[in-house]
Amino acid sequence: SVPFNPAKCSPRAIKAFPTRLMDILCRLDVSDSISWLPHGRSFIVRDVESFMREVYPRFFKPGKYRSFQRQLNLWGFKRITKGIDRGSYYHQLFLRGMLNLAKRMFLNKEKKGVRSSPNPEEEPDFYALAALRPLPELEPAYSPLPPKQSFPAYNEWRVFSLNP
Repeated sequence: SVPFNPAKCSPRAIKAFPTRLMDILCRLDVSDSISWLPHGRSFIVRDVESFMREVYPRFFKPGKYRSFQRQLNLWGFKRITKGIDRGSYYHQLFLRGMLNLAKRMFLNKEKKGVRSSPNPEEEPDFYALAALRPLPELEPAYSPLPPKQSFPAYNEWRVFSLNP
């Protein structure tokens, strides 16, 4: 058997962050923790503790909320800072029911020295946009939640000695 080498896989062989996030947002059984906003153009983490304890480790390697936020930033998501959607995240290619667009997103590996300050005056009005161009309603996923992923802690790794 040949060992698995992710570098040799096609980009679609491993689910990218936006695809997994879309999977999470399609589930009604986690909507108390994370969900789309009514217009379907942004999502919000409603209960950070519940999200990180019960939802996040079922789809991603367990980590901290700051790591999740860093992934959002690296994938180009922006945070709404004012109005009724304050605290939600959006991306022009990440829309409810439009997985085909989310697959076109890419990871920005360049680290920018200075993060641009949010400008509330330039934030979109998603409710006005939804009135003009509504998105498909959510098709809920009824499959059971996957089990939490387990990764050994550093101190649990087995170290084998060459000397008996």
